[in-house]
This record gives sequence, structure tokens and C-alpha cells, in this order.
Amino acid sequence: MNHDPSARLTRIVVLCFVTVLLAAGASAQIRIGNIEIKRPANPQPNKPPTTNPNGNKTPPTPNANTRPTTNTTVETGATDEQVRAFNKDMEPYRNGIQQLMYMARSKASNPSCRELPSVRKALTDAAAFLEIIKQKYPGIENPSWAPDFEDHPYSRVGDLRRWAENREEIAKNCVNQLMGAKVAEQIRGTNSAMAEFEKREGYVLGQDSFDKAARHAELMEKYKEHYALVGITMPDDSVFTEYDAAHERLVALANENAGKWVFPPTFHDAMIEAKARGWLKDRNPKATVVKIGMLHGDWQVNHLSNGIPSGRYKRGYVMFRVPGFQNCLVTSFALEQNYIGGGRFNAEAITSGMQHSLRAQLCK
Repeated sequence: MNHDPSARLTRIVVLCFVTVLLAAGASAQIRIGNIEIKRPANPQPNKPPTTNPNGNKTPPTPNANTRPTTNTTVETGATDEQVRAFNKDMEPYRNGIQQLMYMARSKASNPSCRELPSVRKALTDAAAFLEIIKQKYPGIENPSWAPDFEDHPYSRVGDLRRWAENREEIAKNCVNQLMGAKVAEQIRGTNSAMAEFEKREGYVLGQDSFDKAARHAELMEKYKEHYALVGITMPDDSVFTEYDAAHERLVALANENAGKWVFPPTFHDAMIEAKARGWLKDRNPKATVVKIGMLHGDWQVNHLSNGIPSGRYKRGYVMFRVPGFQNCLVTSFALEQNYIGGGRFNAEAITSGMQHSLRAQLCK
């Protein structure tokens, strides 16, 4: 055994150094004599590096303000490719489908089915396109990504499919609104005539103002083919109740003011007056002429901006009776001739004839 005192002293110094080092494990620094050893304040245990299942590099920590790059929203309905294909197949029928779309969105105050050819085309085009839908796009629905309907209606393929399927009901509903809308329009016109009675100098009545049946028949005739096309019955006379009441007020107003007007003509032209009698007879065979005359003794000539005549005219008035009306009626007429050059005019322009507005007036 070696009992060398210097070796023993060396072992004691080393042992003390290790002991001090372990005891100072929680300290921020270690001092041995004049030597200072600094250590981290919060030492971390060694950890294995984080591994990426998709690679051998640790991914960087994302920034808190970075938006995710993937869209988690689940889109429903037709895809963009399906919408494009749908519209391409619809192209030959687009005009009719467009008319059907208008009818589907139609309001009772302004039905979008006034023109019979448009209604017919909407029905035939929609029926043809529906066969394609059944084969290629059964149950197709509006895509969740589609813009608002008003701006981009043709991306709403589900709506277009349903309109084609329900085309007959859509057409029936629209046509069923026609008569009510037309009657409301006539009532507004009648009320406007009463409001402007003085401005129009009493010329506010029409040929059918005294014949309720004729007035109804005219409106029925206008839309009877529409109703027949969609297979629904036309409304009965009750639809005209308010319209008839408005007409009665108008006729009463005209009769109340019959005494304030005078018969204006002071000239005569036998040829033109004979034409006027024929125009009146064609319009109302039951009319009886009381007075007739011309407002102008000479031709009234219209000129172009360069001074060359464009035509000439003479205006006259006729007073007549109709069965069942207490006063006489007055209306105007005119014979017009177009300028044909060399100081000459033709015999009669197509704009010649009897005016439609009537005025109630005392028969004197």
C-alpha cells in the first residue's frame, strides 16, 4: 500500500472539488479560489429533436397571425364544372327558360306573361330541356358557392331545374294574374281621366263607356288565348266590379259638365264631312248625326325645317246621339294628305280618321 502524503493530499483536494460542485448545483455560479464558473439559471434537460412524420426536418412554428392555407368549409350542391355543363346544355333553350324565369318571379301588379308567343316558348323550351336534366343532372341543386340570385341567376341550377319541372303551374299562376292586372290598369286610367277632366276639355269618354258588355268582352278577348294555352278557366264578370264602378263615376262627371261646352265648327267641306259620316257609321252603326262641321276653312300645312311642305290637314267635329245616353256626344276627325312634290298632295294619309275620345255635350 502506498502511503505517500503528497498523493493523499491530491485525492483530498479533488474530492473536495467534486463535493463543492455538486452541492452548488442550484447556484447560478461556482467559485473555487480565484476561479468563477457560470452556469445557466434555468438549465433544461436534453430532449430529442421533434420529428416530422412527413420528413426528417422539424417544421417551423407558425406565426399566430397567419391564416390557414386550407379551406375547412364543406361546399354543397353542383360543382363549377357541373354548372358550366348545365348552362352549355341549356343554351338552345335559354330564351324560353329566361321567359319562364321572369314568370316565376312575376308580380301580380305586372305579370311577365302578357305576350302569348313568349308563354308558349317558355313552356316548350322548358319541357325539352327538362328531358336533358333528367338524363344528365337529376336532382341537381344550387351550389353553396353561387353568388346572389339576382346578379347571377344561371348559377342557380337547382332553381332552373325546379322551374322546368313546375313550368305549367308557373305559367298558370302568371296567366291567372293577367286579368286582374289589366283591370287595375284600366281603373288607374279612368281615375286619371277624371283628375284631368278640365285639362282634356271633357274628352274623357270612350266608345265603350256606355256598353258594359262590350267593355268586358274587349278585355276578355285580349287574354282568352292565354287562358286556353295553360288550360285554366277565364274569370267571370265579378273581376270587373271595380272597373265598372270607376266608369260610372266618369260618365256621371261627363254628364254633369255637358252644359259647359259649345260646338266649335264654323266651316264646312262636303267631301271631308261625307268621309267623317262614313267613319262614324263604321265605328258605331247606331249613332245618329246631329251636327257636323269643320274647324278650318283652309288647309293647314305642315313644313319641314327646310321650308318644304310635309303634308296638310283639315279638322272637323261631329255631334251625335247613341241609344241609352241622355246627352249628345262630340268627337273630332281629320283628313290628312301627304306632300308628294311638285306642289301636289296625295288623296288621303293613313293617319286620317275619327278620334277615339268623346265628350258629353248638350244637343243644341
